[in-house]
Amino acid sequence: MPVPAVRVRHPRTSRRSAVLAGSLRATAKPVVTLWSYAPSLVRLSRVMDTGADRLRLPEGTAVDRVQLGPCDGEWIRAPRCRPDAAVLYLHGGALISCSLASHRRLVAATSRVCRAPALNVGFRMLPVVTLDDMVSDCMAGYRWLLDRGYSGEQISIVGDSAGGLLTFLLVLALRDEGLPMPAAIASMSPLLDLGIERKQASPYHERCDVFTVRACRTLNTFVAAVDRAHERYGARLSPIDCDLHGLPPVLLQVGSHEILRPEIEEMADRLAEADVPVTLDIWKGQVHVFQAAASWLPEAQQALRTLGQFVLHPPPVG
Repeated sequence: MPVPAVRVRHPRTSRRSAVLAGSLRATAKPVVTLWSYAPSLVRLSRVMDTGADRLRLPEGTAVDRVQLGPCDGEWIRAPRCRPDAAVLYLHGGALISCSLASHRRLVAATSRVCRAPALNVGFRMLPVVTLDDMVSDCMAGYRWLLDRGYSGEQISIVGDSAGGLLTFLLVLALRDEGLPMPAAIASMSPLLDLGIERKQASPYHERCDVFTVRACRTLNTFVAAVDRAHERYGARLSPIDCDLHGLPPVLLQVGSHEILRPEIEEMADRLAEADVPVTLDIWKGQVHVFQAAASWLPEAQQALRTLGQFVLHPPPVG
């Protein structure tokens, strides 16, 4: 009989998290809403990437540029990394924005808590390529780690937001192609369904600090338009609705009133039904990918430590 998902509810412990939520409601949410009316404004995200490129990393962090077939990557190593483990990191950004630079600090923090070097994949994005091409770029990153001598059981895959979607699509592709499976999956506020129905039904769609139903609908329409432009036809299946048997242990982290929470909870149940060990962390009052604020937010620091412990000691399968 399947073991139910482990659900852990974390309280809000700092005023800083409330300040962060209020700031995002006043800044990020209006920008996302504006984008939903004019998707071409995604080009403005390049300004954010330029600023992120100037941010300092924690002392002792090493970064080397690598080539992953058609895309770039960064090999990021925090101090005191284990020689027998690696992380494949897939960044968020709604499949259309963000970059190696925007997520470099979060990947460095992930390397530190996992005590393993992390490959930050700079996959190509919409509308230049389709979602299938993005998964192929992520696959190139995974193969790069295998070629460096890491076995599947020494690799963990970590993703945030849309990177969470890519994480599950990649692992499903690895399974279906008979390639070595990773030891663990850890995903922060993963986008798991490009469809709009689950978002409309979410009881948190008005309380979410970042996303609106309209923005999610625009992304769905944009993905479909890119597919048609590249002559790719047919509906895309959410990982929630796929056969999930054979996946490694999974950690899911989400803020308590994110619009994505119900689909993440549904994914946890579906994984458990497929005999996949799964832990769902629900963080009260936290925003989408709050872990990125770990430099000053106590709850983010705790969440990353929890993620690191999961990667270091994933639960046994079977």
